[in-house]
Amino acid sequence: MGRKVSAGELIEAMPVDKLYFNEVIGPPAILNFQKDFADVFQSAGKRMKVFDPMRVAFMPDHTVPSCSIMVSSGIKLMANFAKDQGIAMYKEGDGIEHTIASEEGFVLPGEIAVATDSHTCTQGALGSLAFGIGTTEAENLLATGELYSFTAPETIRFKVDGALGYGVYPKDLVLHILGTMGEGGCSKRIAEYSGSTFDSMDMDGRFTVCNLSVEMSARTAIVNPDATTMSYVEAALHGRGASLTPEQTGMIARSDDDAVFSKTVHVDASRVEPTVSLPHSPANARPVSEVNDPINVVFLGSCANARRSDLIVAARILKGRKVHRDTNLVVIPASRKVYNWAMDNGILRTIAESGANIESSNCGPCFGKHMGILAPGDRCLSTSNRNYKGRMGSPEAFIYLGSPATAAATAVEGRIADPRKYLGE
Repeated sequence: MGRKVSAGELIEAMPVDKLYFNEVIGPPAILNFQKDFADVFQSAGKRMKVFDPMRVAFMPDHTVPSCSIMVSSGIKLMANFAKDQGIAMYKEGDGIEHTIASEEGFVLPGEIAVATDSHTCTQGALGSLAFGIGTTEAENLLATGELYSFTAPETIRFKVDGALGYGVYPKDLVLHILGTMGEGGCSKRIAEYSGSTFDSMDMDGRFTVCNLSVEMSARTAIVNPDATTMSYVEAALHGRGASLTPEQTGMIARSDDDAVFSKTVHVDASRVEPTVSLPHSPANARPVSEVNDPINVVFLGSCANARRSDLIVAARILKGRKVHRDTNLVVIPASRKVYNWAMDNGILRTIAESGANIESSNCGPCFGKHMGILAPGDRCLSTSNRNYKGRMGSPEAFIYLGSPATAAATAVEGRIADPRKYLGE
């Protein structure tokens, strides 16, 4: 603990601060933990217990409300285990795990946080080292609180400067970066974002950029904590009657002035246009001005977007307009808090009146399990993070990725549309 580590160095046992699960990997991890560690605890004469229940959380989000007996059984297993161990168990509909983890102040700046999902890198927006792990690693972590044989990754610095243009959003920026880097452009490395663009970017945007960084094969992503970060964290903790302790504050760190990067990529944000990724790769990015393909499904949701600012801009475009008669718009707020906030502010009413289907907070159709599965031949514009073949249903469907603003404009026109015409250039 406390020793300096260089890129490429092996850490035999790395302590983890926070561990959270969804209902896909949570149940098998629990069952494996109970089976594989029963003899260990018994031989030590101790009751079977996780390393620290206050540092573990269960967040059912992928197919909730439950879509099958198997899912329901898994959620029940998690709830019973959580009650027995004293672990926080969130309710179905509370939100997507990567949104809850930050929104509730569960993951904090400077912490090492892991979860059983590749988009755990979202928490890097807080200045935490956060990444996805597998079932076996999660099982061992439940018992020990340590991750074994972790090799410290190299880091690519993305120096992003300039102001995003009107109608251009962080989602457009990260799709542009993916298009520049390619699917393997940041392989096994950390993507660190800095520069004037990020200095002025709100937390919603930072979460989006970090979330999609794994699509260029990054191990994780990170933004150095600043006043924007701390204001967000303090509000999250205040919401549950807590605050940062001196010890937690002392853990918060920024990159050293003499930090070594494997390379630095310079990005001029002022040159980025509204951007979409064409099938079948997030890195297949094009300016929206070059694409006008017909679209019959639009999905505004997922851990990549569907936060407050995302719903605001979508409602602004949809207000007084109707979803195209040949297009189905599905909107799923990222959390219950976002849902209730949008309801209180009339945003959900505006979206509903346009002809959208609004669902309770969950992952929805993002990974092709429920609430809007694509049929063969469907063409979907999604605000999520992946558009591989079969990701949202049929492998014969076509998925495009875009910002919430592009999604709303596309829903109105029934084809890929530039949102700037509705916002004013």
